[in-house]
Amino acid sequence: MSDMQSADEEWEDEEWEDEDDSSFFSGISVASRMKVGGATAIVVLLLLCSMIFTNFGFYSGAGSLSVLIDVNEGKDPGDRTFNANVLATSPTFGMLASEGEYSIVFSGSTQVSGKFDINDEGRGSFEVDYENFFVSNGEYTLETRLGSQESTDRVTLNRIADSLTAEVVSFDGVTDETEAVYPIDKDSTINLNMQFTASDSTINFINPWVTGSAKVYHYEQPFNEDQGKNYWDDDSEHGGSAESGTLVDTITFDIDSSGGTYRYSSGENVNFDEVQVGQVSLSLRLDPSQFYGEEGSGDYTVVFDFTNDFGSDTSSFDGRTYWAWFHVCETGSNGKCNGNA
Repeated sequence: MSDMQSADEEWEDEEWEDEDDSSFFSGISVASRMKVGGATAIVVLLLLCSMIFTNFGFYSGAGSLSVLIDVNEGKDPGDRTFNANVLATSPTFGMLASEGEYSIVFSGSTQVSGKFDINDEGRGSFEVDYENFFVSNGEYTLETRLGSQESTDRVTLNRIADSLTAEVVSFDGVTDETEAVYPIDKDSTINLNMQFTASDSTINFINPWVTGSAKVYHYEQPFNEDQGKNYWDDDSEHGGSAESGTLVDTITFDIDSSGGTYRYSSGENVNFDEVQVGQVSLSLRLDPSQFYGEEGSGDYTVVFDFTNDFGSDTSSFDGRTYWAWFHVCETGSNGKCNGNA
């Protein structure tokens, strides 16, 4: 009997110990357990949503941010708008901010600031007119901020010119044993390919916004086909300067990088022609009928002056035709001047 009682007591002790360790929630009701489980599921769901959806989270911000300036920025003639694209991701457990800020900095100084929008996919873009920030040729830094994240990108812009060469396409002042120099017929259009440059630029040609004038001078001289570079590209044989000749026309022009208009003193308006000569240049189609009647045949030259419409430099710059001088007359069937008429 005593042995059976000892066995029962031992079994009851083991049963109690097993029952005591069977569950952490043994003292919690079923309803309470369901509430705890439901709350845990909600927390997990919220965490998952904040990581999956950009517009869902516990706070607003950004996990990452990158900005990229248009790869063709400053390279396309006629383009006067700065463009940038933004890509962002949501922060951990947070929602993606919908609005960011940008600044364009030149030489350490902020030139313009603004805001940009971010869509639900984390993408955004914005544009700024050059007139709002352009100072001078050089490197510009774009700084962006979204939430606590920052990103920058840089680009070199060249829009200010300080010199101009206008190539006289139809005249070659070089003579050698195989090539003769022919004058330009008074009834032909004289194409002047205008190429702007800048001493502080990292590229060969500039596509600027400028206004200015082209003054056409005449110098009384019969055509001499034996003259070469030292004559056609030198003022010493023409009184020492272009202004030693007679001013026969003043053409005003307004150039917007890839096009524009010019006006003769007669009042006739003409559009610039865009041509490809290694680099985009503007073709001023000089019409001899606008000025030839003043002095007739002889050597002619065109002197330019212009100012830049962009940037802080309001200085006046100059330019010249190349060759500096070219001859215009009535030509015969052999291409030579017909009695210098």
